[in-house]
Amino acid sequence: MRGSKVNSLAKEQKVNTNTKTYRRAGASPKYKQRSITISWIFLSFIMLWLLMPLLWSLLSTFKTPIEIYRIPVRILPEQFSLHNYVRVLTHPRFPRYFLNSTFLTVVTTTLTLLISIWPAYAFARMKFRFQHILLLFILVPRLIPRISVVIPLYRIIVGLGMLNTYAALILTYTVTSLPLAVWILSGVFESIPREIEESAFIDGANLLQIILRIMLPIASPGVVAVIIFTVRETWNEFPFVLSFTNSSAMRTLPYQLYMLRDTLGTEDWPLINTYAIITVVPILILYFIFAKKVNTGIVKGAIK
Repeated sequence: MRGSKVNSLAKEQKVNTNTKTYRRAGASPKYKQRSITISWIFLSFIMLWLLMPLLWSLLSTFKTPIEIYRIPVRILPEQFSLHNYVRVLTHPRFPRYFLNSTFLTVVTTTLTLLISIWPAYAFARMKFRFQHILLLFILVPRLIPRISVVIPLYRIIVGLGMLNTYAALILTYTVTSLPLAVWILSGVFESIPREIEESAFIDGANLLQIILRIMLPIASPGVVAVIIFTVRETWNEFPFVLSFTNSSAMRTLPYQLYMLRDTLGTEDWPLINTYAIITVVPILILYFIFAKKVNTGIVKGAIK
């Protein structure tokens, strides 16, 4: 009898202890499960709200202009057709616009990466006065709307005789991409233990060898993040190419997408959406391939 009473008291004490533990934790398992379910429902609603315009644009690429303006509007096309994609890809000037965007993106990304490495390493490893203030002020240009600097940059470019040239676009693209690149790489470099560099110095390596052969391979997530962000900004850039070029041969894909609305008369939304989808696809592919490294690079760049 005494043993059974002791066992029952022990069970009651264990139940009371578990109840207190759940209360201290803030919720019971049933409440936690309910919270997770509500969170998933909320996130699903948000994702649906965000993806619906993209889905509508994608489905409209298979429609005709008549279907877009028809009432009531149907989400699915009456008959799936690749006619709009054929029109875009077989346009006589499309290869030129695609090559312009590709050339500007590759050159700008290369220059941004090569230039940003050195100030980022200096901020991460060297100690000097007003270091953190200077690093903060590097990001100030990112806070200024790009359209607000078009006029002063235009006057500078005209004064240098660089209007309607690739050099003008590459210069402005690179300068506007450098602040974020320096910020990300400085945080990634700072997260690398100094002992690795000290060991390399002892083995006889110089500063250039340490940065190129040791620091950059270790900081590859940050490097990939810089590349992806620079590619995205350069590929999608519009105000500078609109302001600093006036020749059809210098147009990029976003510029030509803007011109479609002026040259078609009645808005051909299936064609416009097709052009937009083709323009965005390369960036999406790059991001999905390197998404993990990009996220890692952003986290390491933010932790200082």
